[in-house]
Amino acid sequence: MCGPTLHDQVLRGHQAAVTDAALSPDGKRIVTASLDRTVRLWDAKNGLTLTIFKGHADDVNSAKFSPDGRHIITASSDRTVRVWDAATGTPMQTLAGHAAEVRRAIYSPDGRLIASVSGDGTAKIWDAERGRYCGPFQAIRNRSRASRV
Repeated sequence: MCGPTLHDQVLRGHQAAVTDAALSPDGKRIVTASLDRTVRLWDAKNGLTLTIFKGHADDVNSAKFSPDGRHIITASSDRTVRVWDAATGTPMQTLAGHAAEVRRAIYSPDGRLIASVSGDGTAKIWDAERGRYCGPFQAIRNRSRASRV
């Protein structure tokens, strides 16, 4: 499925290890997260950097597109999730409330909710539009029969 140039691309620019990567829903952009505390948006066709997202105070552990591709969420060791405008790199919201590093954040399939998980042993659900915390959820620490389904 790779085009004639996409499979030859090496995305260079981060100053430390890359921790995550995701394709935009339309496949035209790639977002990467890094231990250099930045997120980069790349053109998937030519491998050029489109935008550098700066604002996290610690390692960025994950980066994901919203289902419509208009926003990017990032999870960081600074204990926050940030919502960014994917076109401009402008920070739109900071979701704070975890007591330890945020390891991952993802959108619900309809884009209305954001789920985040942290080293503090919690998973939190957020209203994506308002940035409001929806309620406490305790992460499953041990593998159980239910978690293997």
